[in-house]
Amino acid sequence: MLRSLGADLTIDYTKEKFEELPQKFDVVFDAVGEGERVGKAVKEGGNAVAIIGPATPPTTVFFLTSTATILESGKVKPVLDPKTPFPFSKPVVAFSHIETSRAIGKIVVYSIPLIQTINY
Repeated sequence: MLRSLGADLTIDYTKEKFEELPQKFDVVFDAVGEGERVGKAVKEGGNAVAIIGPATPPTTVFFLTSTATILESGKVKPVLDPKTPFPFSKPVVAFSHIETSRAIGKIVVYSIPLIQTINY
């Protein structure tokens, strides 16, 4: 799945000590809060991208604006777990799915009714 999005190498962080590999990486995406390990895996001049963590309002606005531009260009496509979206009334179900470590992609919880489309 990640290779289809442009990744040259994918690593299961639960099974491999990627920070101890002799090769260092141009870009490392941290989707689970492994900042210290990620820092050891990035080559000098490379980039570590954390997609979680605290953010101040100006940072959030910048991130959302930048992300919207990239997503609209079609260069990056978000990967959503097939079991999503979860209704806002069932956050426990959504979090339970996250805790199984079986989620593939992002979990979506919606707070407004979804509009169903029917393809004929």
